[in-house]
Amino acid sequence: VRSFGGTIAIFSTSFGDVSFAAAGVTENLAKERRFDIVTGSFEGFDKHPGTLPNTHKQLVKLIVSRESGIIIGGEIIGGPSTGELINLIGLAIENQMTVESILTSQIGTHPLLTAPPTAYPLMKAAEIAAKKHIFG
Repeated sequence: VRSFGGTIAIFSTSFGDVSFAAAGVTENLAKERRFDIVTGSFEGFDKHPGTLPNTHKQLVKLIVSRESGIIIGGEIIGGPSTGELINLIGLAIENQMTVESILTSQIGTHPLLTAPPTAYPLMKAAEIAAKKHIFG
């Protein structure tokens, strides 16, 4: 089976200890094009507990279609794991995943490698966006 749905804009870079990344449609572009969106943002840590050495704050924002709940964009500011997390968001966009499907995805966590399971920034941003999508 062959499939190619096109390309999405996906980008990451790093300046010093801070990394920046975006995939799909940014919030500014969505507003400029008059898309009906909701966003979910969450700031947490990329390791747990946040006091571990080499832990970085991580801010994740998801841009979501208000009508369908489909993720159309994402933005991240954080540490070195930012590049990998934006690739995951890119995969979600390419597969037209909804915030609800993100919330029911299984994730594996480890204190030295990932954010805590109770405050995983991608999941928490999806949770916040889902509340806005469902309840307005």
